Amino acid sequence: MTVPVQVGPSPTSGGPVPLLPPAQLRVLCLLAEGHRTGEIAGHLGVSEVTVRGHVMRIRKALDARTTAQCIHHAHQLGLLNDLAKKLERTLLPQELQVLRMIALGYTNSQIAATLRRSEYTVAEQVRQLRARLGARDRGHAVALAMSSGVLKPADVQGSSLRAVIGRTA
Repeated sequence: MTVPVQVGPSPTSGGPVPLLPPAQLRVLCLLAEGHRTGEIAGHLGVSEVTVRGHVMRIRKALDARTTAQCIHHAHQLGLLNDLAKKLERTLLPQELQVLRMIALGYTNSQIAATLRRSEYTVAEQVRQLRARLGARDRGHAVALAMSSGVLKPADVQGSSLRAVIGRTA
C-alpha cells in the first residue's frame, strides 16, 4: 500500500514542503550519504525494487528529474538537516582538505602537487567524497557540502592556500 505524500510548512520559505513517510526519509538520507540502491536494500532488509520505488516516489514528491537534484532539493527544504553531523564524522581530515581545495578551484593534479600525494590518491579521495555526499561531480560535491554545513564559505573565502591546507576540521 502506498502512502500519499503530505504537505506541511517549509522550514525555510514558509511554502509547502512534502512530508515523506519514514521509510522514504530513511532512503533519502542513505542516498544523500552516497549509498547505492543495493546497499540501501541490504541495510533496510528490502529488495532493490522496493528501494527504486521509494526513490521514484521521492523524486516525484520533490519534483526532481535526477537523484542528485532530489538530494539538492531535499537540502534546500531542510529535509536533511541532520546529515551534516553524520558527514562530519564520516569525512577524514585529509578528505576535508581536498574538498576545501576543490572549492578553491584546484584540479586533481594541483591538489596532488600541493599536498605531495599521488594523483591517483587524490582522484580516489575525490571519488569517495562524491559518493559520501551523493554528488554527481566536483561542483555538486562542494554545493552539497556547503548546503549541509560540512563546508562553510568562510572555510575557503579569503583564505590563503596555506591556511586551507593546515585546517583539519
